[in-house]
Amino acid sequence: MNVPDWVVAVDVGGTGARLVARPAGGGTTDGTGAAPVGAPVGAPNATLARPAELRLSGRAVRIQPGGSDAAEVVADLAREAARALAAAHPGAAVAAAAVGATGLATLVPAPVALHDALAAVWPAARTAVAADALTAHLGALGGRPGAVVAAGTGAIALGTDLHRTWRRVDGWGHLLGDLGSGSWVGAHGLRAAVAAHDGLPGASPTLLHAALERFGPVPTWPAQLYPRPDRAQVLASFVPAVADAARAGDAVAVRLLAEAGERLAESLAAALVPGVPPLAAATGGLLAADGVAAALAARLRALRPDVTLAPAAGTPLDGALRLAGSLATGSAPSPHEPWLTVRLPGDAAGAPPTPSPALTSKEVPDGR
Repeated sequence: MNVPDWVVAVDVGGTGARLVARPAGGGTTDGTGAAPVGAPVGAPNATLARPAELRLSGRAVRIQPGGSDAAEVVADLAREAARALAAAHPGAAVAAAAVGATGLATLVPAPVALHDALAAVWPAARTAVAADALTAHLGALGGRPGAVVAAGTGAIALGTDLHRTWRRVDGWGHLLGDLGSGSWVGAHGLRAAVAAHDGLPGASPTLLHAALERFGPVPTWPAQLYPRPDRAQVLASFVPAVADAARAGDAVAVRLLAEAGERLAESLAAALVPGVPPLAAATGGLLAADGVAAALAARLRALRPDVTLAPAAGTPLDGALRLAGSLATGSAPSPHEPWLTVRLPGDAAGAPPTPSPALTSKEVPDGR
């Protein structure tokens, strides 16, 4: 009996990492192996969520003095996946593997190391390494051109025709940007709490009470937050308290969540440059907070009434799976650094990924 080739997708983010593996082309109508993932990923590692599907979860990336350790996260998950596949499906080969990684363009010191991590386990596989903004885009719009804003711990918008035009907006981290993100909401919520402590305008006693329960006395907060390498994640962890306060009618929290949606819409509109079709979507956990999605939609209508805001078709993990499936069939989007690089079997470890000889791309000038 022939054993089908598999495709592997990995989503590496600031709150955790997820991997899904499936037979190539399985369960789809277009033969890309890119059917929506559907069920949440986060079950114990090495579980088979379907008769022919493997899911794993891993830790979040760590930002160290030398940058992100995303390559270590990918290497750990790839090794575990290879062991699980060998045990559950002897003889199965991986045709393609794709990674979507947070901070790829700014914090990952050597993106080629992610290719190396995959090739060390599956040397015969085609590999793709993409920014998480691109896998979010592929998941939310189902592989269609347009613009997508992803709002989780951070926030970034990407507008692209998936060939020549690529426009990035934000994604600069919680110190410089990530407007409307979870870390942005959390930081502003804590500022409202501090204002209540100090008796200043913009105060929210409700948020102060929640923050005191979460972090203890206000004078201890700087020491708790400033030295931490996971400061953005800690700030984002305060979002549920802001959402609870908003549901209870706290005016500061209600306005803060609405402002988050507006900031996300502004980034999305800025990504819809000429050459990008007027199609948009938003994705990410922050959109579940009351008022964020509605404010985003209203602000986008005001800024760009010509744009269709579509429901997100899938998650960033779905996008990585779509990318792996298209890579296996030779129909992946054209490589374009830093958004997407591709390596073919036989490329030397540590070598630059294989370029696309037909690629003639243009980066819309944005000073970034």
